[in-house]
Amino acid sequence: MIKISDALNEDELSRLAARTVKVGDVYEITMTEANGIKPKPSDASRDKYFVVLGFDSEGVAYGGVIINSQINKNLPGYIKMYHMPIKQSKYPFLRYDSFVDCVQLKRAYPQKFNEWNYLGEIDEYDVELIIGTIKESPRESAEHLALYGL
Repeated sequence: MIKISDALNEDELSRLAARTVKVGDVYEITMTEANGIKPKPSDASRDKYFVVLGFDSEGVAYGGVIINSQINKNLPGYIKMYHMPIKQSKYPFLRYDSFVDCVQLKRAYPQKFNEWNYLGEIDEYDVELIIGTIKESPRESAEHLALYGL
């Protein structure tokens, strides 16, 4: 079986991803410190669930947030408030009840989408809650949000 990623070059994959990916889509992706994720000491990367929230004006990168199974207990209380609970009963692609990290947008690149795993989508109501929460975060700036149309 031929995969679409084998038949298209990187530019074609990027254009295809830009046309098909939409706000609220959730993908399991491999992230590194370049994406704003700190891997465990013995790892170079971590697989995370990434929720697409916006697109830069050139289609070079997507802005979004990640879903964590739990809130890092070492975070200050005022930052823990920016983690939105999300239920497995509403989103069956989750392995368990989790938290959307709305502290700061992460960056992901569409040319890597052939390596990503589409899981499902967050409904419009919850997307609006996530965007509203990240806009209030003390670690996010209006300029950074604007890069992704937020």
